[in-house]
Amino acid sequence: MGLTIPVILNSVNNLSDARYAAGMGVDLMGFEVEEGAERYVTPDLFKAITAWLSGVQTVASTSVLNPERISFINEHYQPDFIQFESVEGISQSDLSEITCIQKIAISSGNELAVLKDIKQQMYDEANFVLLELSEWADWKNHKEIISEVNTHHTILWALPIEKEDVALIQSLELKGIALKGGDEQRPGWKDLDELIDILEALEEN
Repeated sequence: MGLTIPVILNSVNNLSDARYAAGMGVDLMGFEVEEGAERYVTPDLFKAITAWLSGVQTVASTSVLNPERISFINEHYQPDFIQFESVEGISQSDLSEITCIQKIAISSGNELAVLKDIKQQMYDEANFVLLELSEWADWKNHKEIISEVNTHHTILWALPIEKEDVALIQSLELKGIALKGGDEQRPGWKDLDELIDILEALEEN
């Protein structure tokens, strides 16, 4: 048993999402560690959640990566990966020493233009590139360019997928997909239906 495609579950802020996803075999689990983020996770909450997990690599997500943020994240979170959108005051050689994921958020209407020129957007030093395409409603009509980019780069695809899209995702042989956690409605009570549907559809028989 396991998932047929590597999965990162981002924006985790509660134990319900974390324990279920870990049990299903999610490879990476991302936590927003920048104060002011929509689903900000304090160091104490991060430790409380990850103490229950095994076999999952953790990701600390921040918008701008600079030497101060690296030091803070490593001291207070100690994740397996750091996810960032841009860097400040960090050389390419410095970045190559960090186990990291570069997130590229692509605005609606610019998807094809960015994908055609994706190499210009990427840091070669990143271990993975996460393409944030969750608003790209038309993605299923552009399978050819998705397949081409997927072939040449190590991409985690954040696409607006539902369980009915899993067969198509598998046929494209994507190297990884990115899903997003949600908020608990009250402590210990969480509607996991959408996440369950997708992960169960991705599960090996």
